[in-house]
Amino acid sequence: MPKEKNTKLIPKIYKRNFEHLGLFFWVEAQIKIVPTIKICQAIKSYYDFVGGEYDSEIAAVTFSRLRAEYIDLNYNKNEDT
Repeated sequence: MPKEKNTKLIPKIYKRNFEHLGLFFWVEAQIKIVPTIKICQAIKSYYDFVGGEYDSEIAAVTFSRLRAEYIDLNYNKNEDT
């Protein structure tokens, strides 16, 4: 009898592009280093660092979605153990 496969879906956060992941981890690091920083300020500092144009509202929504996916990923990881 064949062995059952234990397949799990790849979490959404791993499917994001590099720019979005860079934005997420940059903002998270800024918040850890300077707890009083606002998210919009951290997003601005990210785009100042990498260069390029951005829409602050879209970047904030992207960050909040990634944060929700990251929290969900950690919650599921802790739930499995």
